[in-house]
Amino acid sequence: MNAALASVEGRWLGWVTLLPLFLAIRALVPWQALLAGSFWGLSLCVFSATSQVVDPSLRSFVLLTAIPGLYAFVASRVTRRVGFSPLLLGLGWVAVELALQPLALHRGLLAGTQGDGLVIRTLGNVAGYLLVAFLVAYVNATLLSILSDVCAQVDTSRQRVWRVPYVARWFLAEAPPLALLAVLPSQPRAPPAGR
Repeated sequence: MNAALASVEGRWLGWVTLLPLFLAIRALVPWQALLAGSFWGLSLCVFSATSQVVDPSLRSFVLLTAIPGLYAFVASRVTRRVGFSPLLLGLGWVAVELALQPLALHRGLLAGTQGDGLVIRTLGNVAGYLLVAFLVAYVNATLLSILSDVCAQVDTSRQRVWRVPYVARWFLAEAPPLALLAVLPSQPRAPPAGR
């Protein structure tokens, strides 16, 4: 996340920066997710202080370690109850962005990783940068969910086979906004009639 916030070349990292945090939420029990989230935030705090993205202070240290830890704890508990939901994780990340506002980051954490491109700037100005942060968190969680399902579908025999039709069905069922862009396979047609 620090590389995405600090340099233009690292902007693409913003689209995958939450994968370790979401993996901890998905795989760990809540108290372990709390520790992993706090470590994630502490790492961000240390690297951000060295690159001058966040001014090194006690307040930034407390906020950047406590809030991601609390987020990971709550999200892990929710995941245990309702399952891994990219929508709920994205909405929860909006609360993280609101809680981190005292750090005075330009456009928050996730929206700040996206730079000042025309699309992001327009979307941020029209709908707000919290929507941009929600979309980036949603993409991160959806990507982890897709990768996890693909790995779960790998055949246990020596031949590792990805079952693409299952992944396509999952993607269309779990990601409805993106499903509008997908093209469903058509039915085979009969051969042309001879004249």
